[in-house]
Amino acid sequence: MISNYSVLINTTDSFEDCWLPFFTLFKKYWPEYTGKIYLNTETKIYTHSGLNIICIQNNNNKISKTITWSECLVRALNYIDEEIILYMQEDYFLKDFVKNEIVEKFVHLMRNNSKIACIHLTDQGSPGDFISEFENLFTIPIFHQDRISCQAALWKKDVLLQYPRSHESAWNFEWWGSKRAAILNHNFYVVDRNWVKLNYFEIIPYLFTGVIGGRWLKDVVFLFETNNIKIDYSFRGFFERKNKTLYMRILAKIRRLPIEIQSHIDIILLKIKS
Repeated sequence: MISNYSVLINTTDSFEDCWLPFFTLFKKYWPEYTGKIYLNTETKIYTHSGLNIICIQNNNNKISKTITWSECLVRALNYIDEEIILYMQEDYFLKDFVKNEIVEKFVHLMRNNSKIACIHLTDQGSPGDFISEFENLFTIPIFHQDRISCQAALWKKDVLLQYPRSHESAWNFEWWGSKRAAILNHNFYVVDRNWVKLNYFEIIPYLFTGVIGGRWLKDVVFLFETNNIKIDYSFRGFFERKNKTLYMRILAKIRRLPIEIQSHIDIILLKIKS
């Protein structure tokens, strides 16, 4: 039976070295998934035996030299036909078997309840404060700063399309998207954290970001070696957390200012419109 939803793996061509380990682990730990897997590439194509991977190539016509993270996401969503998508990213490396029956159950729930816009499937993103009418799901407070998250989640495609803004990065999308969510007021849900807990019980068990700041998280080494995945780690190197100086923080703030101004204006216009 073909899955009645699709999986979107959001990526860029510069993360091509993540695709082999990602799909090797996907194939091993999610053998029940039989639907389409959309890989949101810019120009490149990737195939993996036994998986129905569709490379979107969202900038293959070279309309522009570079496109933003949000522009890439919107182009991918417009390419996808399915009503419900499971959003993931290329460095969410599976580490154990996916609870496919639970995912299918939530997809069925979304199909039969128009009020459900999104279901966050992990305990690492948005928290839920109120028990909902749906089993094992909590509602996410309307003004919570993490209402929008890039962690694994089931989305109604038409809802997700309302949140990106062309000038925003992934981090901007989460921060400002959560502010937009308070205005647009869709119904967001998250799994009960008394049920789903990191490293104890996970619906989609994966490393929460295998690459940070363009560098490998050291946790991937054991996972890859255990699964006979060979990677040249010297290309990226390993992530090491460093304290930012005051100068670095001020410079980052200045660089973010144009985006923050645009997003502030967008929030004001959205409030006026609503």
